[in-house]
Amino acid sequence: MRLFLIPEFYKGGSILELTGNDYHYLIRVLRYKKGFEFSGRDDKGNFFDLTIKEIFDDRCILEVKESVVEQVKLPEIILYQCVCKGKKMDRIIRQSTEAGVYSIIPVVSDHSVSRLDTEKSGKINRWRKIIREAIQQSGSRVNTQIGSPVTIDELAGINESACISGAIGLFFHQEALDHGTLHGYLSSQPMRISLVIGPEGGLSDREIEVLYNNNYKSVHLKTNVLRAETATLYAVSAVQTILLESENWVLRV
Repeated sequence: MRLFLIPEFYKGGSILELTGNDYHYLIRVLRYKKGFEFSGRDDKGNFFDLTIKEIFDDRCILEVKESVVEQVKLPEIILYQCVCKGKKMDRIIRQSTEAGVYSIIPVVSDHSVSRLDTEKSGKINRWRKIIREAIQQSGSRVNTQIGSPVTIDELAGINESACISGAIGLFFHQEALDHGTLHGYLSSQPMRISLVIGPEGGLSDREIEVLYNNNYKSVHLKTNVLRAETATLYAVSAVQTILLESENWVLRV
């Protein structure tokens, strides 16, 4: 079911008037009619039942009622995605948002072909727009955020403080760098999982050493060598499935 993201100017009340892009999206793109009911969420994470009461040439009026939503608690996944070239990064951000990732942090790695100049390129704003579209299209209940770009050296310290609250850091690699398994790493039911996915050229030996020195665990993708954008969705899906079905599996020791 689609989910409409209520504009930030909404501060409460039973009536909401929409114009501009929001009006165009509901009435021209989705073709919602008078009386149509759908779900919405504000910027604070509150859910509402919305009903279209009136439609005019350039605006529409919605009735707003608080909604009690039974949510599936997804694992809190923080995706540290090494920047990929072209439209690949856009695709990764869209798919990760649809999958319910809590936060996406672009990483400028040693082998990243694309270099971010966020002030000039406007990429962060474009990615925020992609996230908004993906949430509304997929109906995701997770308020996915995009963070400021970091390097591998910078993100290593971020996970260090998170480990206090039961977090774990993982990076996925096409080679078996150690003998740990994904089930084994996740058997402790971590509250937060930081996933590091390399760019097209993979992580450098230096970056792997930095991650190991900061308690990140290596996960071997026991399949074919995957494209960067495929590896991301593969990793997120594998982690979510294991944690959501943890009550039904037994770890052999």
